Amino acid sequence: MRASLISIGVFTLTVAALHLGNRLAARLPSHHLADDARHVAHVGIGMLATLLALVLGLTITSAKHAFDDRGAEVVKVASTAVLLDRALAGYGPAAQPVRAELAQLFAQMRARVDHHAPSGILTAPHAPMANLAALTQLQHAVLQLKPDDESQKWYQARAMQLSTDIALDRVLHAESGDSSIPPAVLAIVIAWVLLIYLGLGVFGADNATVKVTLGVCAFAFACALFMVMELDTPYAGVIGVSTEPLTTAARALGN
Repeated sequence: MRASLISIGVFTLTVAALHLGNRLAARLPSHHLADDARHVAHVGIGMLATLLALVLGLTITSAKHAFDDRGAEVVKVASTAVLLDRALAGYGPAAQPVRAELAQLFAQMRARVDHHAPSGILTAPHAPMANLAALTQLQHAVLQLKPDDESQKWYQARAMQLSTDIALDRVLHAESGDSSIPPAVLAIVIAWVLLIYLGLGVFGADNATVKVTLGVCAFAFACALFMVMELDTPYAGVIGVSTEPLTTAARALGN
């Protein structure tokens, strides 16, 4: 919703900048709009457009990498949770309460990111495993197990290792920050496109064909900006990471 509103606002401002440029052109003295002045202005606008394309491309690439990382994180958490459940199953019936606690914890995590999960919510979390305190409690329950032989000791150690891996992924994601795109970068990109359209309004041809063409280009830029913001929020919005690994893992836990 936020990405849609910002994109619509940017499109509106871009069209308004073009209209403002046309009005300024009508008020400027004629020598400011001479052929030489238009040529120099078009060169400057072209340079700014090149910089805009470069920065926008880098921004999209950065957002896509962050999106892919979050998708890989979901797969890793789901697979690690299943392996943890298998380790607890290998420990024996004494670990059944811990397995039930793991299933409950996983259900809470899944409800935060999977819209199709039971009691799922449409708001995005800061990470797939948001409740680190609950994970610590699960580790404590694993430590409370009393192994009777070497096999159970191995399964207990394996369970601790896997739960630690999930906790480490959670901490690393929290430290990496919520957004891969600094707001200042988006603000600069938007300011550049507004300047470009202002210049095109002043030094470009003022007719319906040109206005429609530039309007389509403004819409394309708004769509690109929408895609960047959507990729930067992978757990919410129209474009989201696949939660199928969570569904598959949820069916596997406890079996």
